Amino acid sequence: MSHTTFPEISFAELDLITPILEALRTEGYETPTEIQARAIPVLLTGQDLLGTSQTGGGKTAAFVLPMLQALSVAQQKERVFEEPPAARRPSNGKNFDKRRSGKNGSRFQSPLDRLPGRPGRIVQAPARPSALILAPTRELAVQISESVRSYGARLKIPHTVVFGGASKVGQERELGRQPEVLVATPGRLLDFINEKKIILEDVRYLVLDEADRMLDMGFIPDVRRIVAMTAQKRQTAMFSATMPREIADLAAGILTDPVRIQCESGSMTVVAIDQSVMFVNQENKLDLLVNLIEKHQMYKALVFTRTKHRASRIAKALGKLNIESDAIHGDKTQSARMRAMDRFRNGEIQVLVATDVAARGIDVDSVTHVINFEMPAEAEAETYVHRIGRTGRAGAVGAAVSFCSRDEVRSLRAIEKLTKTTVRVERDHAYHIEIPTSAPRSNSLGNRRNGSSGGSGGNGGNSNGNGSGGRGGQRSRFGGFSKPSGGGNPRSRGR
Repeated sequence: MSHTTFPEISFAELDLITPILEALRTEGYETPTEIQARAIPVLLTGQDLLGTSQTGGGKTAAFVLPMLQALSVAQQKERVFEEPPAARRPSNGKNFDKRRSGKNGSRFQSPLDRLPGRPGRIVQAPARPSALILAPTRELAVQISESVRSYGARLKIPHTVVFGGASKVGQERELGRQPEVLVATPGRLLDFINEKKIILEDVRYLVLDEADRMLDMGFIPDVRRIVAMTAQKRQTAMFSATMPREIADLAAGILTDPVRIQCESGSMTVVAIDQSVMFVNQENKLDLLVNLIEKHQMYKALVFTRTKHRASRIAKALGKLNIESDAIHGDKTQSARMRAMDRFRNGEIQVLVATDVAARGIDVDSVTHVINFEMPAEAEAETYVHRIGRTGRAGAVGAAVSFCSRDEVRSLRAIEKLTKTTVRVERDHAYHIEIPTSAPRSNSLGNRRNGSSGGSGGNGGNSNGNGSGGRGGQRSRFGGFSKPSGGGNPRSRGR
């Protein structure tokens, strides 16, 4: 459950059908999180919903479970009130004719199904899903699809996922199976719509997940086009970690009298996650990272950086020290990113280095540490909440450590203002530099900058002044440093 005063209940108390409850038990889930306990009853009544919840709150199940239940109930009604085959039109309003389906759902071949001048070639009928889930990234779309599969394991509801960066051939083949549930990224979905491979006029259940990230990635115009193609009478749920004006405007245009649910991020991040910041010169961050990995025997750590180039360099440097790691970012192919995710999820690598866009949608259980190698930009403080939400999930206590140089102090203050918390300063490390705790130091002439002669070595050491501060002004070469002693082999844990 969420770390709030919201009362704990069981999934059985949410009026979910037996096949879904059995699937949840198989997955090891007995009690819903706050967003699940509040959203599922609303969606089961058919109302629109606008939910504000951070990553890690379990919101995927909050919309997948009631969607699967609604589709299952509709299937049962169709079986009970089934008309003769020649006149049958399913309750979801599909144009269900002889060219689409025959006995037991098999397709009939008709002269109309053959391309002119191409005897024997069958034209695939377009997919007409009843439920559509839009996600901003390929990784998130795939993971939502996996949730649909696991939660619907005891239901006969076909589903598939389409996303860019991968071959259309296999995805088109799956569309030919006429999925009831379609999970998609906006770009690839529009590609298939333009090719007349998907028709959305029968969509009665629509979900927009991580709408604020869709805004960040420039997808909102595409989203508006897609929503306009769906049925006017539909149920729509929209989830967003934040609610900027553009997202509020989008919600006003596509939701009808929505129930609003807000799970406060502040209490969740403060209680469930042990947050700390380490003040360090930029050039010493990699050495500090290695020290922490070995000191704390980290076996499933997620490291965030702001650039693709730095993500690759960090992963390469860690690999040279026999620390199993990989990087995911926009320059990696989709298959390489998914392979890295699978290795991280399965425990084959202990450190995954990611950029913010590539990491969107990462949903990995038991992430022990999130390390902000670089702070988010001052204007993007909300990104911090997205990042650290990857740990401390489902009641577990996670750790989030931020490396902050002098140039990044303003970003730290913006984060503290947003989350209404003061992040604890951890001084007990070899690369500590003193930074004012009230306001960021000016960069005007006379103030010391990163990389200056001697750096902050003079006052840098541990808080007890035991002489390690002299290292603050040394510059380490990426990948060219010596392995700190006394750390042991961090890979020995969790293998």
